[in-house]
Amino acid sequence: MRTAFILPVLLSVLLPGCVFLDDGPTGSRSRADCSREGGRTGHGQSAPAGREPAATDTTLWFSAVRFPEEYDWQRDTAYGSVPFELLLYKDFTPVLTLASGPDACFSPDPDRHHLLGGHLYTERTTGGQTRIGRDGTELFRIEGREFLAGLLEDDGGDLYTLSHPGPDGGITLRRNGAVLYSHPDGIPYGSLSDPAYGPTGALYLDGGQVVFCFRAREGAIQSHYQVRDGEVSRLVGVPAFSVLDIRVRNGQPLILYPTLTQNRLSEGRLWPEADSYAVTGRFADGSGGWVSVCQDADDAASLRILCREEALLYHSQEACFAVAAAPEGVRWYGPDGTGQLEKDCRFPAPTCALALGPHLLLALAPAQTQGRPRVRFGPREETVDINGYVSGVGATFSPAAN
Repeated sequence: MRTAFILPVLLSVLLPGCVFLDDGPTGSRSRADCSREGGRTGHGQSAPAGREPAATDTTLWFSAVRFPEEYDWQRDTAYGSVPFELLLYKDFTPVLTLASGPDACFSPDPDRHHLLGGHLYTERTTGGQTRIGRDGTELFRIEGREFLAGLLEDDGGDLYTLSHPGPDGGITLRRNGAVLYSHPDGIPYGSLSDPAYGPTGALYLDGGQVVFCFRAREGAIQSHYQVRDGEVSRLVGVPAFSVLDIRVRNGQPLILYPTLTQNRLSEGRLWPEADSYAVTGRFADGSGGWVSVCQDADDAASLRILCREEALLYHSQEACFAVAAAPEGVRWYGPDGTGQLEKDCRFPAPTCALALGPHLLLALAPAQTQGRPRVRFGPREETVDINGYVSGVGATFSPAAN
């Protein structure tokens, strides 16, 4: 049994007693229809959600889907039957090209592409099985249709996955494809498409151990759990409902939930930092409206209203950004609340943006058939010359050159 510190955060008010804690498979089949330039490109560490280590060189990554020039992928009238290529870019240069086929361990779906540690992990369900791959090589298969919610490779090279069959519940934790723990009704906190959870999704390391949290109903009661290296423990003292997020740091669960006062936080997320955390979410402004906000948890004066639109929020220790759909395209907001409209474009997936230091790494898909996708990072913007779209962005860090 574990007791959780409960943090009732009202963004601009931190209730007394809140405690800020310190940080404390091998593939058997290679694909012949892929090529990679320069050998293995994975190096350094994946970017933690919202945090960039000091004194490092940053490498930018993004994945993209390329269709034949004559195919109108915007209309998508022949989905699944048109050949395509899945590409991996390192600092805007393609380093991996994977050709589709019946035995491929990847699909064109952006939500099934995952950038982690300079590698492109993929998932594809076909023939009644879900195939998990890395850089075009199949690692293992799962019987039935599953979707990844967490993905983590430890220092020893073991690959941990957390998967679920759909939104109605059920989770399975595996190491190199072998089941470590499962719950038939569990719903994890975090996912691979949740910006606050970063490239590893619901799985993360705490004290060198693989950890995630989940909730599950037991009759009319909802309980909350922590799983640490496959061992489960129930979190006691946690309200049955209205919990927005749960994170574990130094073995201690942190719980975020809406206050019961006039102003309420919805869709809130915790963003762990070196010795504290930040909170993002939708905040009731007291006049019947809602705003998208970001706040450093240990500084009530740091409340920042990013926009009044419902938006995806991205945080780093230096800045917070919001990305929202607009009738004319995509609008994104910086930390000062000013917005910039990107016309005639779409935002393909939540994984197509990442806050790195004071800048936003952002990928945009064309709204028109003949358009080309764009990737921007701070003042730099590049057009990706493909008939298709960017499916995700990421970053790795390595020690800075002297």
